[in-house]
Amino acid sequence: MPKIHIITDADLDGAGSYLCLKYAYENASISYSVTTEKKFLTDVASSFKFNDYDLVIISDLNLKEDEIKLCDLKNVIIVDHHKEHTELINNYKNAKPIIKDYTSCTKLIYDTFKLEGKLNKNQKLLIKLIDDYDSYTLSLPFSKPLNQVFWSYTGDRVNKFEQDFKDGFFGFNQFHKNALKIIENKIDSFFKEEPINFGNIKIGGNDYNVAGVMVTFSPNEIAENIIKKYKVDFVIMINIKGKSVYMRRGKECTLNMGKLASKLIEGGGHEDAAGGILNDSIINITKFLKPINEK
Repeated sequence: MPKIHIITDADLDGAGSYLCLKYAYENASISYSVTTEKKFLTDVASSFKFNDYDLVIISDLNLKEDEIKLCDLKNVIIVDHHKEHTELINNYKNAKPIIKDYTSCTKLIYDTFKLEGKLNKNQKLLIKLIDDYDSYTLSLPFSKPLNQVFWSYTGDRVNKFEQDFKDGFFGFNQFHKNALKIIENKIDSFFKEEPINFGNIKIGGNDYNVAGVMVTFSPNEIAENIIKKYKVDFVIMINIKGKSVYMRRGKECTLNMGKLASKLIEGGGHEDAAGGILNDSIINITKFLKPINEK
């Protein structure tokens, strides 16, 4: 029995990628670890031993050049869907890259490993929900609450998600419904209590209306509400405790959030949504943003 280790991202798409890889390698002995783009280099360089496994699969992580060098080994498969990562695919000389600009890494794995014939209808629905959320298409009614349920878990979220949804999506249980109600109330309270700052920022010769806010939860939902209500081009959200920054743009905005995050906050992501590390550059930018009554 082959010994496989999966290193996956710490979000819903990372969990979906892990589940799909388990479906694909159902006869293998599989272990996993969870990281983020921000922590990948430290996590892998400090303690991980690639030679302990027959195969290591790294999924849903937008690796940079230094990180590629670290894991470019013959027993490694890289599966990722970030557009920026496709531009570095030729940097892999030994590892097998499965890297395509795709709606989600979960869907990329589902299609690449031809899982349609292996899964039941509820598992296929789960894949559709994860893909719908990660692409932020939001055409399915349960995709957004599924992501909220994922982030409501404490501890090992990937393990808890697997326990709840490995057989597919059958709806939400009472625990999930209670968590969703708590999140709904927290979002309502957030918009009643938290200040939102606004300003106009010039980037690449173009002017953008920007909102800035402090967050500790649900950045996508908070950004969506701000963009819808205040018609800004994009939102900068800062998590002081996590020393993280999230950026989300409106549908009419053409500024690439992933590239902006790469330049400003040592991060990356997608055209619509990105994140990175809280630093002086972003703090200086947010100084130009003022409360709405000073806008």
